[in-house]
Amino acid sequence: MSEGEWLLQEAKRLADDSQTYEDVAFYTQLAVFLDEQDRRIDQAQGELDGILWDHEGW
Repeated sequence: MSEGEWLLQEAKRLADDSQTYEDVAFYTQLAVFLDEQDRRIDQAQGELDGILWDHEGW
């Protein structure tokens, strides 16, 4: 399990365990943010791989 996956699971767990609306809202949005960041990191890594393997651009 990567650090990002662990953090996302913790944010979801904290949202489930929270008692106040503010805490639930915060941890829920934190999980959304972390999921989006993970998607963007994967996309950037794919773009970098594509650039590095483009032999015509060397």
